[in-house]
Amino acid sequence: MDENENEEILKGMMNLMSRRMAHIKLKDRYNIIKRLGSGTYGSVLLVEHKLQGNVMALKLMKKKSTKKENFLMEYCVSLCLASHPNIIKTLAVAFETDRYFLFAQELATAGDLHSIIVPQVGLPEIMVKRCALQLSEALDFMHSKALVHRDVKLDNVLLFDRDCHYIKLADFGLTRLEGFHVSPLKGTIPYSPPEICALEENDTLELDSSLDVWGLGILLFCISTGYFPWDTALCKDKQYEKFVLWQSTGNYQKIPSQWKQFTWRALDMFQKLLAINAMTRSPAIEVQKYLSDPWKMNSVNDNSNLQDN
Repeated sequence: MDENENEEILKGMMNLMSRRMAHIKLKDRYNIIKRLGSGTYGSVLLVEHKLQGNVMALKLMKKKSTKKENFLMEYCVSLCLASHPNIIKTLAVAFETDRYFLFAQELATAGDLHSIIVPQVGLPEIMVKRCALQLSEALDFMHSKALVHRDVKLDNVLLFDRDCHYIKLADFGLTRLEGFHVSPLKGTIPYSPPEICALEENDTLELDSSLDVWGLGILLFCISTGYFPWDTALCKDKQYEKFVLWQSTGNYQKIPSQWKQFTWRALDMFQKLLAINAMTRSPAIEVQKYLSDPWKMNSVNDNSNLQDN
């Protein structure tokens, strides 16, 4: 299936959903249990269906700041991806109220990846590798459908247990098809690749899956260490400048200090995920070639229950 076919399928779904979407009063149909999160987009509520009794998460998007087309895009993309075990399951429930567009998703029972990171320490290596395995599978599935997530970060990885045996990628509000032209983004700077960071105000960039691969590399560094390798992928950032120097020379004497805690095999993986030239970045699934190797210099390489989901 090519990009044009995917685009036609999405447009067809969006048109169908737009015609079918009911207008209701939220409290007529659901008991609101609590607010799970909020942001500029709106909020996420934990609710119980009054008649059926099932509990779910409802994502609310403010009409005054959300175009209906963008809501429908996120909802339909989420539905298309929901069959994968490592992507949050979106339910066939979408409607609008006077103030919001809403759709329903399964409830992630253990929070998000950000909530379990120990600052300046990270997570145990076995947990990092569980995340690497599952996220690479989720991204590979997305990329096979010519979709680019564009917002791979700790907050968008939801947990179903606190040891990362079962995690799911979520939040497809920025997801678009490959080839879509994107403008500079204000958010998610530590995760953004250099080609995004370097965009001027009126520039655009044609999307491809390498953007998500970079985000995955940054996320894996972050959960391994408890901090970001740099603030922004521009050479005005000294930490990034040192990384570029090491990458461009291939001189292992030039390894920046924060990367010296990793083994040669892990460094090889990071070099492929975080290649400065987007054209040479490996696919996300490449990380699976490194799961049997130690990643940290002081790690005990126990992968016995890596896939015990």
